[in-house]
Amino acid sequence: MGRKSPQEKKRLSYAKDRRNRYGENDKSSRKNIPRHKRRVNRANRHREQQVLNGARGSADIESAAIAEARLLNTRPQRWQKSAGATLGVLVRGKLAMTDERRAFEAETLSPLSDDELRELLSAAVHLLPLRDAAILHLLYYTGLRAIELSALGLRDVSADAVIVRGPRQRTVPIPPELRPLLDAYLREREDEGTTFFLSKCGRPVPPATVNRLVVVFGVLIGLPGLSARTLRKTFAVNLRRAGVDLDDAAAMLGHVSPDATHAYLDA
Repeated sequence: MGRKSPQEKKRLSYAKDRRNRYGENDKSSRKNIPRHKRRVNRANRHREQQVLNGARGSADIESAAIAEARLLNTRPQRWQKSAGATLGVLVRGKLAMTDERRAFEAETLSPLSDDELRELLSAAVHLLPLRDAAILHLLYYTGLRAIELSALGLRDVSADAVIVRGPRQRTVPIPPELRPLLDAYLREREDEGTTFFLSKCGRPVPPATVNRLVVVFGVLIGLPGLSARTLRKTFAVNLRRAGVDLDDAAAMLGHVSPDATHAYLDA
C-alpha cells in the first residue's frame, strides 16, 4: 500500500468524523473525534433511538413506516464551535479575556521580599523532594518561564550556566550555591532520558505541573498567590537592584527589547 498524500489523509479523517454510529466507526477513530463533535453525534444517536423505541411492540408495518419516515424527515444536528456566534464575535471575546487576564496579572503580580524569598528557598530544601526543590530554585535563580524549564535538556545545564533554546536562544548564568542541589538531583535520578527534569513516568515535566507545584507549595508555606511568574518577576527585580544594565537584563529574561523589560518591571 503506497504512502498517502496529505490531501488523502485529510479526506479520510473527515470521512471518519462523519460517522455517527458506533457500528460504523472503530474505537481508535471514535476517540479522536473532538468533544463538541462527539456531543452532537451522541445527541443524534439518542434521537434515533428514541424514535425507534416508540415503534416497539407487536409487529405493525404501518407503525414501522411512520417511525422510519419521522426519522428520515428530521434533520440531524450540525457541528458548531459556538452556536449562533460568528467568528468575529468569538475572536473579540477571546481578546477581551486575554486583556482581562493580563490586567489582573499586572495588578496582582508583585515580587517576593528578601525574607519571603529566603523562607521559600529554605522550606523547599527541607520539605520537598530533590526534583521539586531544584525546580523552585532554578526558577528563581535563572528567571526561566515554566515552559522553558520543562524543555531543558541535560546538555543545556552546565556547571555555571543554563542555555535556553528557542527563537531567542540565550545563556543565563547560575550561582555556585545552586550547583550542589542540581548535582544531588542528578545523582538521585535513575532515568537516562535527555530531558533535565523528568516526571515519575520518565517523561518531561509539563509546564502545568511546574506551575501547580509552585502554587501549591506557596499555599503550604503561607504565600498564597505564588506562581512561576512571581519567581521570574523577583529575579528581574533583583537583577536591577544588583545594578545589571537594562540591556543585559532583557537578554537574560529573553525579552525582545529593553522596553519590554522596563514595562515588565513597572507592571
